[in-house]
Amino acid sequence: MVHLSHTHICTNFIGTTTRTMRWYTAFFVFALLLSSSKAQGDLMSSLPECAVQCFEQSVSTSSCSPSDIPCLCLDTAFQGATQGCQALNCTVKEILTSTNATLAACGVPPGNQSPTIIAIPAAFGSLAILMVIVRIFGRMWITKIDLDWDDYLIVAAMVFASVLNFVCFPMAYHGMGKDFWAISFPNIDMTLKLLYVAEIFYMVAEMLVQMSLLAFYIRVFPGASVFVRRSSWILLGIVGCFGIANTCAMIFQCTPVPFFWIGWAGETAGTCIDINLFSWIRAAIEIAIDVAIISLPLPSVIKLQMNWKKKIQVLLMFIVGFVITIVSILRLQSLIQFSKTSNPTYDNSPAVYWSVLECDMFIICACMPAIRSVLSRLAPDFFGTNPKMSYPSTDGYYRHQGSKEGSRQQQDSHQMSNLGEPRKIVRSVNVDVSRDQMTASDEELVYPPRHYYLSER
Repeated sequence: MVHLSHTHICTNFIGTTTRTMRWYTAFFVFALLLSSSKAQGDLMSSLPECAVQCFEQSVSTSSCSPSDIPCLCLDTAFQGATQGCQALNCTVKEILTSTNATLAACGVPPGNQSPTIIAIPAAFGSLAILMVIVRIFGRMWITKIDLDWDDYLIVAAMVFASVLNFVCFPMAYHGMGKDFWAISFPNIDMTLKLLYVAEIFYMVAEMLVQMSLLAFYIRVFPGASVFVRRSSWILLGIVGCFGIANTCAMIFQCTPVPFFWIGWAGETAGTCIDINLFSWIRAAIEIAIDVAIISLPLPSVIKLQMNWKKKIQVLLMFIVGFVITIVSILRLQSLIQFSKTSNPTYDNSPAVYWSVLECDMFIICACMPAIRSVLSRLAPDFFGTNPKMSYPSTDGYYRHQGSKEGSRQQQDSHQMSNLGEPRKIVRSVNVDVSRDQMTASDEELVYPPRHYYLSER
């Protein structure tokens, strides 16, 4: 998730508001609908005193009449002079108030990405919660398999991700997704405070879901897959250390800590680390770790002999995994916009919803193998496995072990003599081979069953 450095925000806002105004000039034709004299009166009454003085000083640089607001809205020389004057003589709050009033007078509609910030956590957060519930319920009551560390970790990840998803709703309500200058000052504080909470819970949730996937690899892959198991342990240590370091860095990124959400106004002394540089480095490392985790089991999975249904199911899991990597890259691209923005609550919105989407999709991906095992019980024909397989025979039995199939026919014969005539008596045994339950490997991924009961009937 992209983070806000408030010293950067204040400096960038004061120095680049002119660029923002110029970007909006395409919309200034709406100002033609305004009454010039009435618009001037409304504008001057809504401007702070320092902005009024800058307006009066800068109007001499324009060829437009002071009462011709539509003309002034399109005059870039006037805009530049006004913004330069405000940067020297006005506070950040006064500049925000002036910008909001000026854009309103020029007929520029405020930007709003709040619906997207609400929709993504609502949809994907709900799906992630559903996947975790089905996973835990399925393991405990359908496949009858005890919970393991990867299950506990994914539940913990979902708890932190749920807080992240929930925080997005009040964050959008208070101003995230809207233009920075269109938000009331108390709401700016609240928006940034909620963003601070979201960042921390995002860091912890990402760490826990990555650890859950690695714990799953350690449990599922047999001892013969030494490379996968050792690599999983190494990555588990890296993810844990990296996640803890990131979380601590986010908690203490500003000194004092409240400077994160009150420093934007320039009224409080404090410092923050270079969050833009930190976010770039962290995001690049995070993408590399994601690719390593998703790719780690691929060589072992490719060697497995599977029917086409299983191949499609396994392929889908890894496709979702690599989609997560694409989402991470899109989030990384948002840092480019953030580094140049003078409108952080609006331009930072893509980083917020890409981060939420990445976290929720990672949880969904981590639950897919376990969900497959539940569905294989409920729809064995479609998912290519039958949790209770039978192989009846009238003259022997067949035992399925691993991926190879062997057979043995048992026949007892006795040579008996009846009136000197040889007679063969044959005893046949019917044997059913059935699986009591799937192993972790077969249940979670694609490995074949290992345990059977032989029952004579």
